Amino acid sequence: MSDLPRFETVRSQAYALLGDAQDWLRFNPRDVRDHPTGHRAEALARARQHIAAAKEALNEACGYWP
Repeated sequence: MSDLPRFETVRSQAYALLGDAQDWLRFNPRDVRDHPTGHRAEALARARQHIAAAKEALNEACGYWP
C-alpha cells in the first residue's frame, strides 16, 4: 500500500493554498500606493483568473461543485 495521501486530501490542501494565493493577490483599494496599474494590473488579473480556473479544475476532477 502507498503512503501517498488520498486525492481528496490533496485537492483540499491545494484548494486552500490557491485560496491563500487569491487573498495575497488582492490589494486594498484605499491604499493608492499599492494599487497596481498598467501591465502589473493586467498580470495580476490574469493570475487571479488562472487561480480561479485551477480551483474549478480541481473541483471538476473529483466531481465536487460547491
